[in-house]
Amino acid sequence: MSGKRIYYQVKVTIQEIEPPIWRRLIIPSGITFHKLHKVIQAAFDWQDYHLFLFELPDFVIKHPDPEFPLHEVEKDPKRIKIDPVFKEYKQFLYEYDFGDSWRHEIVIEDINTLDEEINHPQCIDGARNRPPEDVGGIGGYESFLEIINDNSHPDYEHMLLWAEKDTGGRKFDPDYFYKNEVNRKLKRIKC
Repeated sequence: MSGKRIYYQVKVTIQEIEPPIWRRLIIPSGITFHKLHKVIQAAFDWQDYHLFLFELPDFVIKHPDPEFPLHEVEKDPKRIKIDPVFKEYKQFLYEYDFGDSWRHEIVIEDINTLDEEINHPQCIDGARNRPPEDVGGIGGYESFLEIINDNSHPDYEHMLLWAEKDTGGRKFDPDYFYKNEVNRKLKRIKC
């Protein structure tokens, strides 16, 4: 692989939701886990105002708390690169929003070089819209879906209006996925 940049094909799936919500991404090598967090945020259109961590079998990657130093099994996402981790671990978890606890399974599907160098991540496939921020985790999301699928429910209009904070004014559609829109967001992340 002389001088060519390595790229990872990664599938990220939000756990415990059926049908699944997922993205298949091409991620350039050499980035930190902090940048990987930004990639996942953009790929799912999360709004990035909650804490996060990456959970691996032997350690956790999370931002240090100024009040408490990191333990030896905790690593700073701004200081650790994805490459050695992706080569050793083919699957691990990313958790976003410790209240709602959105756990994303990350699977490294392929490690390759590309003929054309890209300096940003790309989405090559995916399915479904992510849950609204602060909906209350899996249980809250299930209740939310029940309400917005019943236009006679007394909270129907209120919940759709509330979800517009995540959709930019569109009606929330749990099946919505538009790869070009995801790629416009990912193109802003230089790697």
